[in-house]
Amino acid sequence: MKKIIEAGEERALWISATGTGKTYASAFAMRELEYKRVLFLVHRGQLARQIRKSYKKVFGKNISMGLVGAGYADYDSDYVFAMVQTLNRDEHLHNYSPDEFDCIILDEAHHSSADTYQKVMNYFKPKLWLGMTATPDKRDDDVAGRNIYEIFNYQIAYEIRLQQAMEEDILCPFHYFGISDVSLVEEKQLKSRKMSDRDFNLLTGDERVRHIIEQAEYYGYSGDRVKGLIFCSRIDESEELSQKFNALGYRTIALNGSASEDERAYAFERLAMDEKDATEETQPLDYIFSVEILNEGVDIVEVNQVIMLRPTESPIVFIQQLGRGLRKAEGKEYVVILDFIGNYNNNFMIPVALSGDRSYNPDVIRKYVISGNTTIPGASTVHFDEIAKNKIFASIDRIKGMKSIIKASYRNLKNRLGRIPYLLDFYDNGEVDPLVITREYKTYQTFLESEEKELYVGRVSEQEMTILEYLSKTILSGTRPYELEMLKQLMEQEVIHLDEIKKELGEKYGYVIDDESFSNAINVL
Repeated sequence: MKKIIEAGEERALWISATGTGKTYASAFAMRELEYKRVLFLVHRGQLARQIRKSYKKVFGKNISMGLVGAGYADYDSDYVFAMVQTLNRDEHLHNYSPDEFDCIILDEAHHSSADTYQKVMNYFKPKLWLGMTATPDKRDDDVAGRNIYEIFNYQIAYEIRLQQAMEEDILCPFHYFGISDVSLVEEKQLKSRKMSDRDFNLLTGDERVRHIIEQAEYYGYSGDRVKGLIFCSRIDESEELSQKFNALGYRTIALNGSASEDERAYAFERLAMDEKDATEETQPLDYIFSVEILNEGVDIVEVNQVIMLRPTESPIVFIQQLGRGLRKAEGKEYVVILDFIGNYNNNFMIPVALSGDRSYNPDVIRKYVISGNTTIPGASTVHFDEIAKNKIFASIDRIKGMKSIIKASYRNLKNRLGRIPYLLDFYDNGEVDPLVITREYKTYQTFLESEEKELYVGRVSEQEMTILEYLSKTILSGTRPYELEMLKQLMEQEVIHLDEIKKELGEKYGYVIDDESFSNAINVL
């Protein structure tokens, strides 16, 4: 952070997986930078209270801390924790001068392109804007001004993704089980506004309820009692399943967008509480059913079981939901993740999300499903039952929309770098495998022509395009590294000597090669 400030930059982005302690990290940064007045912007009142509590642990009573929003108006505190929906209104905003704060922190900064945040950002002039998010790529890429990297001047102060956090033991280990679902409702039906009675009965019928409960009890949880979250496809499904669980003796509720701030806070308190603290008025909850309001900004560290009853739409949402259970808590050694897998088009995204490998190379995805555990760092494990495995393999074999995946990866990279990426940038930043691009488009040039239009159309002659196609087909896969080394040297010098290449291959890569292979390589080149 100091380096960014010393370089004269006024904006920075902190990218950190859910549960890796962004709040405490920001508090320590504020203390180290000795900022006297700080504004912390959140999108929910409950979060403002949680974050203030964490900051008090770092600063003690040295600094006054107050809330703005949800009935509070502590404008004059040194550190103000405010709801953006409140502060963006003029009667609250104009209590402050534009240069009032040394630093303004935006929680869940991937929302910072929204009008409410933009109004606040256009008003204030702090020394530093600090954005914090686990998902910087979650936005409308195609709309001007929506690029979060650009909003924070492409300055990344720190980045730790899920797999690295697992490796460094920052998060609670998880045991993931991919289980075949008995409800085989088509995705189109799941998304339709009015579902047929037949399909709804498949989704919420006794057979599926029994199957979910059997698996949940079989795989269990860590701790004295289950404290679970269940993600559903639809609101009516979440409500019906909650009622059926309750009829079987479980204590559950469905919590969705219509729930008030107080109802949400009360539900989270009931899920987290211990059995011994139960009263007649307040009973513990075993499960909360929801569609998406639990995806982000919810901090229930005690969650020890997460059940997914919906198709994986994207790796980002999958990791958000998985992340709800990854915070460490006393008496919780691990979290159990149960993923009920149906015949969904995007099943291939499950191994992509779990492995963190965004190359979308079908061979790599297949290997991951087969080897599972070997690619997950730390004490976590991954297991797919045979039917679930076959459903994922079928999805990999018919990956649909690869062109849209490539375009999304390209936009992510372009947004992150602030320029048109080179093919090498995809390797360097762990984005889509260049081989996948050339399988779909023959050459990267062809892709750029389709994406950037007149910027690239007509810049390459027909003969050059033929050479590019040849190189993309034969050289890009790099199956014979000595050919690549020979090509590289030919581009840098007039004459190359085989003895020198042999020596360099040995020293640089520990690679020994015979004369016949060299002879074949020369013929190819």
